Amino acid sequence: MGIAELSGKIQTVLGVIDPDEVGMTLPHEHLICDGSAWFNEPSRAFEKEMAHQPVCVENLWWIRYHWFQNLDDLQLLDEKETIREVERFKAAGGRSIVEMSNTGLGRNPEALVRISQATGLNIIMGSGYYFAASMPADFHRFAEEEITNEIVRDITLGVDHTGIRAGLIGEIGCSWPLDPREKKSLKAAVRAQQLTGANLNVHPGQDEEAAMEIVQLLEEWGADLTRTTIDHVDRAVRVPENRIELARKGVFLEYDLFGREGYYPRHVRLIDLPTDHQRINEVIELIDAGFLNQILVSQDIWNKHQRVAYGGWGYDHISRNTVPAMLAKGMTRDQIQTIMVENPKKALTFL
Repeated sequence: MGIAELSGKIQTVLGVIDPDEVGMTLPHEHLICDGSAWFNEPSRAFEKEMAHQPVCVENLWWIRYHWFQNLDDLQLLDEKETIREVERFKAAGGRSIVEMSNTGLGRNPEALVRISQATGLNIIMGSGYYFAASMPADFHRFAEEEITNEIVRDITLGVDHTGIRAGLIGEIGCSWPLDPREKKSLKAAVRAQQLTGANLNVHPGQDEEAAMEIVQLLEEWGADLTRTTIDHVDRAVRVPENRIELARKGVFLEYDLFGREGYYPRHVRLIDLPTDHQRINEVIELIDAGFLNQILVSQDIWNKHQRVAYGGWGYDHISRNTVPAMLAKGMTRDQIQTIMVENPKKALTFL
């Protein structure tokens, strides 16, 4: 698939589609994923035992407050389970899912093809590298041009020798402070964006300054900020003025942690998470400020305990629970349509 042929199209794991076919879209999810790079071994003997148990009803009480400390919880590897879970989203009117598991998160193109064929959902696959801890041991030896060429090949020819092509660049992982390897990865991704016209999706580090630092670097390197998405706004950008400043840069602001409420346990830093109602309030603030066309919403399901099979909220949570709350808070159906259909369509369409 040549770059020129992608212009004006959206590329799924089964091939290109017209943008109008994308429908209701979850722009940031994980279907087949290995997040073990996040695993943080607890120090206490009791918790060490919990860390290596399979997820079950008896240990959910602990896992729900130890997001990165149960190894099984960080692995979504069962295709049949994934099919059952995403069919709930399809039953709620969903049409498309963006699968953000790239290199470092256990990307599995063949599995995504089988899931798409089994469900009839459009699946758009990511490309590039996740954060430093998940990178290959010899990544420091990779030249920036090599990384760019790899991303371009993923999009135009397919991942490895599968012929299954990526439809966007991301999620490009960044830490705080930004690791030199991540900076190289990010810069290479910008060049790939310039060459392909694909959307660039960036995972910022866990600090209030991280997202703006990234945007400033992207701007310096010549990225198209109107074709760039900043992930995890609901844990990364907690100061209202900073969200407005980011939006003024032209990027998409992605609220992709719907369903996660309370605090965000992390061995490095404790992050206060908004509730879903607070997320909706912040979305409304952005709409009132004139940024309706730059908002994306999703759930970023990448732990077992977020899935319905394990007592979680599932991939249909936004459709089932959040949309009624949005309407109750005064958002219009047209605004919701813009956020859940038109904005993902615009973000995913190649220039």
